[in-house]
Amino acid sequence: MKLPLLWLGLLLLASAAHSQGSPQPSREHAKERTAFLLSLDRGKLITANMQQYQHLPGVLAIERKNLEETPEAAVSRGGAAGAQIVEIKRRLVLYRDGQKRPAWLERKGGISTYPTVLNTRTGATGVLTGTVVVKPKNMSDATGLAGNYGLEIIREFPHLQTVFYRVKPNIDIADIVGTIQSDQRVENAYPEIIVHEASPN
Repeated sequence: MKLPLLWLGLLLLASAAHSQGSPQPSREHAKERTAFLLSLDRGKLITANMQQYQHLPGVLAIERKNLEETPEAAVSRGGAAGAQIVEIKRRLVLYRDGQKRPAWLERKGGISTYPTVLNTRTGATGVLTGTVVVKPKNMSDATGLAGNYGLEIIREFPHLQTVFYRVKPNIDIADIVGTIQSDQRVENAYPEIIVHEASPN
């Protein structure tokens, strides 16, 4: 019985020594990240899945063609060569654009740039894809909602009473979502936000 206890004691000492040696860089990184996030302009509030997000008008995202394309090349292809890269979420590259833009999807010359948001509780950044998930009280209102708000129906799941809509380019996603959420025909609505991009299996 003494031998396992001795090993346990040694393991605890080793982990304590390791944890004392490593927090400094992570603390410094956390401070730098906090200072950076505080320096970003903030826009409209968006509610999604009981979480609050705030639009970052000066930060955009672009999708890399593939994982071989460098983040810098992707940003340059989007017309923002030399822009400060904020974060890389696998294929999505978030960069500081320097201009204040609405929370809309932009398409120019076949290239899409996406608006970004910040989770006000966790500090995690996310990318608005332009998809809005809506749960109408009655599925018969799905087409009417699309017509009223200039949305395109992507997929309908009647058994889940859920509709996926695409917001057209140059239409403010924050405004559209807020309006749909207050529509009497809607039980729930939220924008699709990519916080962590999943790796393919």
